[in-house]
Amino acid sequence: MFKDLTQNVSDLSIDWENPRRIVFGRGQTSNLGSLIKSYLDVKKLVIVTDENIEKAGILEKVTKSVSEFEYEVFKIPAKEPDMEVANLVEKYSHSHNFDAVIGLGGGSAMDMGKLMAMMKTNPGKPIDYCALPPDALSEKVKNRPVPEILIPTTAGTGSEQSNTLVIIEKEYKTWITSNKLYATLALVDPENTYTTPPNATRNSGIDALSHLLEGLVSSLHNPVSDGTIVEGSKLIFEYLPRVYNNGNDIEARSALSLASTMGGWVLGLPWVGGPATIGHAMAEGFGPKLNIPHGLACGLMLPHVIDFNRNFIGERIRRALISIDNDSDYYSDQEAIDVFIQKLVDLLKAIEINPAVKYNTKSSKETFFSMLDYVLNERQYLYNLPAYNPRRLTKENLTHLFEDIWEGKFTSGEV
Repeated sequence: MFKDLTQNVSDLSIDWENPRRIVFGRGQTSNLGSLIKSYLDVKKLVIVTDENIEKAGILEKVTKSVSEFEYEVFKIPAKEPDMEVANLVEKYSHSHNFDAVIGLGGGSAMDMGKLMAMMKTNPGKPIDYCALPPDALSEKVKNRPVPEILIPTTAGTGSEQSNTLVIIEKEYKTWITSNKLYATLALVDPENTYTTPPNATRNSGIDALSHLLEGLVSSLHNPVSDGTIVEGSKLIFEYLPRVYNNGNDIEARSALSLASTMGGWVLGLPWVGGPATIGHAMAEGFGPKLNIPHGLACGLMLPHVIDFNRNFIGERIRRALISIDNDSDYYSDQEAIDVFIQKLVDLLKAIEINPAVKYNTKSSKETFFSMLDYVLNERQYLYNLPAYNPRRLTKENLTHLFEDIWEGKFTSGEV
């Protein structure tokens, strides 16, 4: 039925890494100290976090668990980190003594935890290691970081599972990617997400879904990634509306934490290329420029990622659709695309996202469209879209895409 499920398996050659150890489960934060003691030779820790995590009481849980170690706390601003914050992390790492890092928080705190661990053993400034044209895909991290323990407090970024950290440089996002950045220990305790506010829960959850589905859209998807993507997406479709409307839903919190970790795993699969499709290429561009939170920007792109690439992804989207709609076995590929987009739009509406950029920003349409030539002539190559996105970009189809995203092609609820 699904002829592309085993496409080219006879020629498949894959090589990937993961975090060295992954611990998942409610209440595991209390075991952090004993896990570190049994697993690592550590004397002094630095905990990278922000004041929101402290106010929520999660930092205290961590410090209590690691009380037998010497530790310091390094707080970053509770926002997506820019190069100024990254430079403060670098300055601290090169001027303080420590032999392990805990990144505690959402994607920003975990990413800066990765950066702290990396800069401790590598010279220079963060910008020296960032993905910038024309060498966006080159390996720049020479020395392995000190051990890094990553503990998420949201269910979305999957940073605890990925080999990438993200920094805003001027108006756009850049990143550092290296297999050396994988966590030494990833500890995923759903209890740490219980205090996440509804909008942050919503935005991080839809971010996780974008990691998964863009991996399915990718030209370099294969059976290893597909299975994780389909099952992870199913969890988010089922549980994200529940947890958005009831943050005390323990089952839904746990399911979203698991789905987020699955999405983070997909990010690092080298043959998939993470979310290296038109979705993240656009969202990580217009998000900072229009002051739209990252997860929300990714959610606004999701129906358009599927629609833009519809002529190339029908079979795999049909497979994902069947996991959430038992009556969809007999749809044609294009019918499956339409129904799946409608399911996405229904999900966005269930978590109170209006799927049009213009309703989610105070910036002008002219500001949004000012990115068009940059995406066409530069950004798509930074993300290597010719390799990962099934449909090639042209001035004409990108102009239509910009218009659809701004106005909200699917705001009526009809595909």
